[in-house]
Amino acid sequence: MRFGPFEIERPLGRGGMAETFVARYRTTQGFERTVCLKRILAEHAASPDFVSAFQEEAKLAMRLVHPHIAQVYDFGDVEGTWWMSLELVGGGDLRTLLKELGQPMPVDLTLLLAIDLASALEYAHGLVVDGRAANLVHRDVSPSNVLIDEQGNFKLVDFGIAKSTLSSSET
Repeated sequence: MRFGPFEIERPLGRGGMAETFVARYRTTQGFERTVCLKRILAEHAASPDFVSAFQEEAKLAMRLVHPHIAQVYDFGDVEGTWWMSLELVGGGDLRTLLKELGQPMPVDLTLLLAIDLASALEYAHGLVVDGRAANLVHRDVSPSNVLIDEQGNFKLVDFGIAKSTLSSSET
């Protein structure tokens, strides 16, 4: 299925505000990249407050370049439906890993997780935008928002309800 510059390959998930897909991003110059496409649900597309919050999330998240935060590449709209493209982290989420383990995580893996997430959160909180401290607080660090890439690195995702002193909207 085609959606703007994306060819949607398969769904990844659906939340209360948005849905995600594995998609191939194609430019008119022939560049291709497989991404995670996050798209506002149709029932929220007409809400100016929601669209504004989505745009602010995307603008702020695009500035977060850190090895333990999934990179946001771009955002825009296709016929009134807002989207953002993100790094596709293909190893699954921490919630699924914990279920599959069926026991507590080993101590060394737990320590690695704590270090990686603390590093990502410290970076996000210390972000400076145009000379102003963002003071970004994620507010939804949960096993489903921690992804694991193919090399075993942890990556924090979904800054959708994050709070920042730079934001003009309430979350």
